Amino acid sequence: MPLIEIEELKTFRKDKPDDLFITCVSFEERCRKSLLLSENYKAKYIIIWDFYELTDRKIICSQDALNRVKANRKILLEAAKSHLESERNIFLIRCFRSDPRDGYYKFLELCRILGLLAYSEVLTITIDISVFPKSYLLVLFKAFESLGKKQIRAIYTEPAFYYPERLTLGVNSIDYVPFYNGNPTPLKPNLLFIFCGFEGERAYAIWEHVEPEKTIAFIGEPGYHPQYPKIAKELNKYLINALNREKDKGNLVMEVSAREPDEVYNRLESLWEENRNYNIVISPLGTKLQTLGIYLFTLKNPSAHAQIIYATPQRYFENYYSRGSSKTFQYELEITERSKK
Repeated sequence: MPLIEIEELKTFRKDKPDDLFITCVSFEERCRKSLLLSENYKAKYIIIWDFYELTDRKIICSQDALNRVKANRKILLEAAKSHLESERNIFLIRCFRSDPRDGYYKFLELCRILGLLAYSEVLTITIDISVFPKSYLLVLFKAFESLGKKQIRAIYTEPAFYYPERLTLGVNSIDYVPFYNGNPTPLKPNLLFIFCGFEGERAYAIWEHVEPEKTIAFIGEPGYHPQYPKIAKELNKYLINALNREKDKGNLVMEVSAREPDEVYNRLESLWEENRNYNIVISPLGTKLQTLGIYLFTLKNPSAHAQIIYATPQRYFENYYSRGSSKTFQYELEITERSKK
C-alpha cells in the first residue's frame, strides 16, 4: 500500500470507531501529535506503552528527559479521553524497552481480556510508530499475527528537526529480536543487511558481532531532509570504509528510501532471490518506515528464515533526538496469509 501524507486522523470506517489505537510515551514531542491531530477520531480502546526507563530515575535518561516524558504522558492521557466513550478504556502497558518479549505477552494478554483474540469481525488497528523502539515494533507486528481478520494502519510523524550528531553512547547488548531468530544453517555463510542511520557505533558493533561473509549496508536516500544521507554516511564511515576494503567479498553500500516501506520490502526480496545460498541477517538501525518494510519481507518470505539483530545502547543523548513535529503519514499493512516461497 502507498505511504500517504495526512492532515487529519480519521477512522477506518466513517460510522464506527477503530477497535484499537496504540501509541507510546517518549521524551520526543511528536509522540503526542497523532492523538491531537483530529478531534473527530474515535477508538474503542487506546493502549499507551510506557517504558520503565522513561519513568524511573535511571542512568539511561537525564532528569530533563524524564520531565519531558512526564509532561507528554499527561498530555497523551488527557488527549486519549476525548477519543473514547469511557476513560476506563485507556490502558498503560509498562515494561522495559530492553525486553520486548515481555511487552509481547502483556499485549496479547490484554487483548485476551478485552475479547480481541476471539473477535468475530474485522479488527481495525491504528498504531502510531513514531517513537516506538524498532525491536518493539517488530515484536508488536508479530503479535498482530495472532489476532483474527484485521486491518492495520501505521501512523508516522516526522520530526521538525534532528540533531544528528550522536544519539546514543556505547552498546549495552546485541541480541536477536524475539520471534525473529530465523533458522540458520551452519552449511551456509551469513549475509548481513544493515540499515544505517545516525548511530554508527551500534552498526559497527553489530557487523563485528555477526562476522558476516558478505554485507550490504543501506543508506536512507532520499532521506527526510536532503542533508541526512550525507550525515548518515559520515556517522557510519568506519563501517563503510571496512566494507570498501573487502569489496572482493561482494560487500556493497546501497541507497534505499528512508520513507517508503514498499521499496525496502522489494529491495530485500530482490537481493534475497540473488543470495539464496546465504543465511540472511537483518539489522534495523535506520528509520521506522524502513522497519515496516523489513517486517513485511520476513512475513511474506518465511522460507528466507531471516534473523533480525538489534543493539541496545548504554545511554541516550536525548537532546540530540527529534524536536517538534512535521509531516504525518499513514501506511496500511497487508498482514495476510504467509507466502509459500
